Amino acid sequence: MIITKRKTSLALLIASAMMVTACGEDGKDGQNGADGSNGSNGENGKPGTSGLHIDMAAEATANITKAAYADGIITVDFDLANKEGVGLFGLTGENEFHDFRFSLAQLQTNQGSDLKQWISLLNETTNDEGTTFEQGFEKLKDCPECLVDNGDGTYIYTFKTDLTAAEDAAGIVFDADLTQRIAIEMQFEYDSGHELAENAHYDWIPSTNAQEGIATRDLVTLETCYTCHQPDSLKAHGGRRLDMENCQSCHNGIVSDPNAVSVELGHMVHAIHMGPNREGKDAEGNVVKMPYTIAGYGGDHAFDYPAFPTKPFMDCAACHLDDESLADKDLWLANANANACTGCHTDSPAQHNSDKNPSLTCTDCHSAAVHTDHKKPYDAAQDYSVEVSNVVLNVDGLLEFDVKVMDAAGALVTEDEIYKQGYSNPYMVVSWDIEGDYPEQLVTSETDSLTIGTTYDHRRFSLKGDGSTTYNADTKVFHVITEKVKGGKTYRTDVPADILTDRSLEILPLVKVCFAEGSGTRTDCSAEGAYPAYVQTEPYRVLLDGPYGDKQTRRPIINEGTCMGCHSEELYHDANGVNCIACHTNDKKLGAVEENWAPVPWGQMKSTSFMYKAHKAEGHDNGHGGSGTILKTDCMTCHAEVEGWGGKDYGFELGRNAGAAHTVPSFIAGEGNDPVANPVETWYASPDAAACMSCHQKYLSDAAMSHFESNGAYFGPDKQMAKDAKEACATCHSPEKIMEHHGHSL
Repeated sequence: MIITKRKTSLALLIASAMMVTACGEDGKDGQNGADGSNGSNGENGKPGTSGLHIDMAAEATANITKAAYADGIITVDFDLANKEGVGLFGLTGENEFHDFRFSLAQLQTNQGSDLKQWISLLNETTNDEGTTFEQGFEKLKDCPECLVDNGDGTYIYTFKTDLTAAEDAAGIVFDADLTQRIAIEMQFEYDSGHELAENAHYDWIPSTNAQEGIATRDLVTLETCYTCHQPDSLKAHGGRRLDMENCQSCHNGIVSDPNAVSVELGHMVHAIHMGPNREGKDAEGNVVKMPYTIAGYGGDHAFDYPAFPTKPFMDCAACHLDDESLADKDLWLANANANACTGCHTDSPAQHNSDKNPSLTCTDCHSAAVHTDHKKPYDAAQDYSVEVSNVVLNVDGLLEFDVKVMDAAGALVTEDEIYKQGYSNPYMVVSWDIEGDYPEQLVTSETDSLTIGTTYDHRRFSLKGDGSTTYNADTKVFHVITEKVKGGKTYRTDVPADILTDRSLEILPLVKVCFAEGSGTRTDCSAEGAYPAYVQTEPYRVLLDGPYGDKQTRRPIINEGTCMGCHSEELYHDANGVNCIACHTNDKKLGAVEENWAPVPWGQMKSTSFMYKAHKAEGHDNGHGGSGTILKTDCMTCHAEVEGWGGKDYGFELGRNAGAAHTVPSFIAGEGNDPVANPVETWYASPDAAACMSCHQKYLSDAAMSHFESNGAYFGPDKQMAKDAKEACATCHSPEKIMEHHGHSL
C-alpha cells in the first residue's frame, strides 16, 4: 500500500483564515497588542577627524596656544599643521616614529644682582657621582595616555610630573610666580628617510596666567646667527634642536657635560667661537692652547678649527645687535654673566686666577664696553676716504695720478699715519676691463732688470717704499706712477694705450690708517699701541656705456653684504670691500699647498683665483658633501640675486663668462705622489667647467670629464683653447637645477 502526504496550497490557507475571521461573534477586528519596551541606547561613535594625518605630512609647524597650572600639574594646549595651515591629527605615543618631547625651564634672577638666567626643571644627572646635570624631558612614548588628540590638529597634553612633589636631581624648586617656559621638541625619522622636525615654546607665569609684560631674557636672535650660519648647520642634536628658545632652555645655568664643562649657552657659544684662539693655563700655570672641549657622541670633541672669522674676535656687536625689538639687548653690558666671560677667558684668566663662579658679576669690576673699544678703529675707518685725481697717461705710456687720504671731516692723513709693515702695504691697484673679469695676467717683456706686464705684481703700487710714489709733506698728497722696484728689479705696467678713452678703469685703494688702540683717534703708526684699520672707500672708476644704456661693471656674482656680515671690515688682507678679484684674477698663477708654512712634499698645487680661494676657504669647505659654518652647497649663502634687464640673475648662473680662461692644476696630487716624476702642471679650464672643478676636481671621474668636454668645455694646457671654448652647460644647468643638484631650492 502506498501512503501519500496531502499538500495544501498557500492560497487555500489564506482563504480559510479569512473565512474564520469573518465568522467572529460580532464581526469586529481583534484588539492591538501592547507596545514593547524601548531598546537601550547604543554607544557613541568615535569623533570624526579633519585635516591630514601627521604621517602623510611633508612638513609640520607647532604652536602652543595655552597653558594652565593647578596643584603641581601643567596642562598645555598645542596644535600641529602643515605650511598651508591644514591641521595634522594622529600624533600618538604608541607610534614608534613619533618622538615628541616636552621640557620645562624657569627664569631666575641671581641673588644680589639683576642677572637673569634660564634654569631647567626635570633635570637628570650626567655622571655616576650625580654632580653634573642636564635637562630632562617628558617623552610622549612614556605616557601615551597624557595626550588627547582632538582629531583636527589640536591636542592637549597633561604633564605627569607633579612639580610640587617631584624631587629635582639638581635641587631646583619650581616657583609658580616666575616666568616658566614650556618647550616642545619633535623629530620623526621614518624608515623611508622622510623626517619631520619642529620646535615650539610658550612663556608664561603659572600663578597669574600672564603672558604679556612678564620677565624674559632676549639678548640675541636666531636670525642674527643666520648672518654666518645656514639654518641646516644649526640643527643640533641630529636635527632635533631648531629654535633659539629651545637652545636656551636646555643650555642653561646649571647644565654641564659629565666632565663638569659648562654647556650653558653663553659660555658654550663664546668658547666655540674662539676656536683655536682660546687659551688657558695648565697645571703649572703656563698659558697653553685650550680649545673648548666637551664630551659628546664618540668621545670628547674639541672646537679647535677656525670658528669666528670676524676680526677682532671681540666684536660683540656681530651677535649682540643694538636692536630695539630685543628686550634685554643691553643685559650683557650691564650684568655680564661670568660663565659667559670664561667662555673666552677660560676658568683662570691671566689677570686673576678666578674660579668659575656663575654668581660673580664681572661688570662689578670690568666694563663690558671694553669689548666694543676694540672695534672703534674699524668704526672710525668707515668714515675715512681715499680720493684719486689728476689721472693721466704720460709720454712713456704709464699712468700717473694723485692720492689723498682723508678723515670724515676732510682732514688729510699724513704719510706717518698710514700703516706699512711686512706684507701689509698701502697699495693702489690699477685695473681695466673690469666688466670682463679684470686684465689677463701676462708678462709681455722681461730682462734681468726689467719686467713689463699685467700681472698683479705689475698693477699694484705702494704709497710707501717701492719707488712708485712720491709724497709731498706740504700738501699731504701722494703722486703715483705705474712703475716700481721690487727685489732690485723694475716692474712696469703694460698699460693699454686706449685706457683713458675706450677702456673701463679702476684704481682700488687698499690703505690702513693707524689709530690709538681701542679708540677712533688717529695716531702715528710708530706710536706704542698703534692699531691699524682698513679704510672702506669706493675705488676710483671710469666705466663704459653698456649695450642696454647702463654703465658696465663686473657681472653680479657675490653679495658683498653677506661677506661683511660674517667677516666684518677685516676680511683677511687688503680688505676694502670684497674686490679680491682685482688681484686674484681667474688666470692667476698656481700656488703651493702648504703645511706649517712649507710646501707639502707631494707637490700639491692649488688655484689662487678668487673663486677657488672662496670655495676652498677654511669654514667654507668642510670636505666633499659636508657642511659646517655655512653650507657650501647652498650657493645663495654668498652669491648675489639681482633683478636685471632680462629678469632675475643669480651669481652662479652659467654661460655668462665666455672667453675667459681659469688657471687650474692638472691634477690634485695626493700624499705619496713624487713631484719630480709626476709634477702638477698649470692647465686651464673654460669658465663653466672651472666653476664646477673649483669644488669637485678631486672627485671627478673620467665619465664626468667626458661629459664636460662633449658639451663644449675645455680642460688642458692650452690657455687659448680654454678661452675659445663654446660651453653649452647653461642649456641644462639652470640656477634652479644647480641648486637642486646640491640639495637646495631657490
